[in-house]
Amino acid sequence: LRGASKHGTANSPLLFRSFPAMLATRSAVRAARLAARRYNSSSTIVSTLQNKIEALAKKKTPQMMSLRKELANTPIGEVTIGMCIGGARGVKCLLSETSLLDPMKGIRYRGRTLEECMAQLPTAPGGKVGLPEASLWLLLTDEMPTSAEVTALGEELHKRSHIPEYVYKLIDNLPRDVHPMTQLSMGLLALQPGSKFGQAYRAGCKKSDYWIHTLEDSLNLVGQIPLLSARIFRNVFFDGKHIPSD
Repeated sequence: LRGASKHGTANSPLLFRSFPAMLATRSAVRAARLAARRYNSSSTIVSTLQNKIEALAKKKTPQMMSLRKELANTPIGEVTIGMCIGGARGVKCLLSETSLLDPMKGIRYRGRTLEECMAQLPTAPGGKVGLPEASLWLLLTDEMPTSAEVTALGEELHKRSHIPEYVYKLIDNLPRDVHPMTQLSMGLLALQPGSKFGQAYRAGCKKSDYWIHTLEDSLNLVGQIPLLSARIFRNVFFDGKHIPSD
């Protein structure tokens, strides 16, 4: 605190008044950063999911760096006037490994056809179709989950399904003729105050940790969307008469 500053000398009341506030602000930022990094660290299944995603990213990073360095100027196709008029239909302009929609062969998840996915993904007891939680795991990790992992992920999503009362009030007060998809968009946007990414970003988290907080928000939304959708459905088609969630 020795010496002068552009705001005054070391004996300046302004300096001494602001110093405790500065320390408090730094402490709050550090605490927020630690809280953001610890969030859900007690959840074994989320930790497993994070580890698998991180391992996949480390595996893919050299390939991406090589493509960018050695083949950045390599053309991958051509664009015609018809493609432009047709809304960029058929234009190859995006790199994606999670899913691919082929106009002739259909959808692929991580390079697997839907038939292959259905034959390999865990199903519900007595079921023949892969569970949604299993598909989510495959898309995120490029691995087929075990039945135990799918069960644990389902339980985790249920824990994250809470909808704040103010969001329900927003949806309940909308006119019944507002399109359900518009209502869903409004409901999802209203959940923004609970964003873990938003909290971590404001706390100054590192860019290399963005994906962790984005994953948290993604899992929260996957857990919340069924309840929010059910609320909208009952409002629109059952005159707002709701039933307990199972």
